[in-house]
Amino acid sequence: MVDRIVTIPLVDPTAHNGGGAARKLASDSFLAGPENKLAIQVFRACLDRQWGEYSPVSLYGPAGCGKSHLARGLAEFWGRHFPTAKIVCHSAGEFGQAYTAALRSDRLSRWRRQMSDADLFVLEDIVSLGGKSSVQQELRHLLDTLAERGSLVIVTGRTLPMVTRVLAPSLRSRLSAGLAVPLALPARSTRRNLVERFAEVRGLALGERTAQHLADGLSLNVPELLAAVAALEAASRASGRRIDTEFVKEFLASRGGARQPKVRDIAAVTAKYFGLKVADLKSPLRKQPLVTARSMAMYLARQLTSSSLDQVGAYFGNRDHTTVLHACRRTAELVRKDRALRQAVVELKRLLDAP
Repeated sequence: MVDRIVTIPLVDPTAHNGGGAARKLASDSFLAGPENKLAIQVFRACLDRQWGEYSPVSLYGPAGCGKSHLARGLAEFWGRHFPTAKIVCHSAGEFGQAYTAALRSDRLSRWRRQMSDADLFVLEDIVSLGGKSSVQQELRHLLDTLAERGSLVIVTGRTLPMVTRVLAPSLRSRLSAGLAVPLALPARSTRRNLVERFAEVRGLALGERTAQHLADGLSLNVPELLAAVAALEAASRASGRRIDTEFVKEFLASRGGARQPKVRDIAAVTAKYFGLKVADLKSPLRKQPLVTARSMAMYLARQLTSSSLDQVGAYFGNRDHTTVLHACRRTAELVRKDRALRQAVVELKRLLDAP
């Protein structure tokens, strides 16, 4: 542990597919800072097969925060250390395709036995099962069977599955019986450690001050941090200059110039992030997950565009300016108190390519 940064040893299957030492360094462990202390605790227990009452574990957070890295890395770790364990690791899309294929080929009973025999069941991007009611029902029955068996279940998604409207209430109920683990993008100290590790494996000499300046200028997810360090190396070689703080400042300045999104862009990105449709945000419905998403979209529209309260309200179902103002103030208050919502703001701004 350095500066409260913890390394969780994992091996991602993609680490064996080439891509160089930097890719392997990014894959064979998970660097977690205090922003992800719950994930550290939970996954250490899962690595030792001591998960207790955690299962099912719903791991949620923005793209690039390491959800798949942790989930698939856990499966790889179990495969190496617990050779008798039966492991099933699928994306939600793969699970749905396998179910459909088994149903059509009259092999459903056999496929169900294979799934229910799992000691570790990993399902990625569960929200993509939206609109697939028969697959969701099959998954619900599988979760019941795995719970009776005492298996460990890990599901991942961008948003908290238990409040996602695209999932059936019965499936959300099953998931709520376990533990929800938010995973945040790397904070300042974690970014600096990641930058230093990525630079080291590429043979780049970065002083501590230079590394921190680079980390401060890159509020990015882990894959993008790795790509930024590679781009920095390329810029250094092309210019023949060594990487010091001044060079990093120029490099960061060259990456600027973010565009101003439009209200419709914000609505589309926010709706997708929360597993909804733009029409839902414009509707009169007042269910809590929908209200949260709609208010977030209004809040971002006021932050990132020059649209007035009336213009924002007109877009979101002809709501009056006082409704928009209340939603923005309420969201601002919640963002200050709720780390998950703060993280959602960061991720949505990144997706919108906004400052």
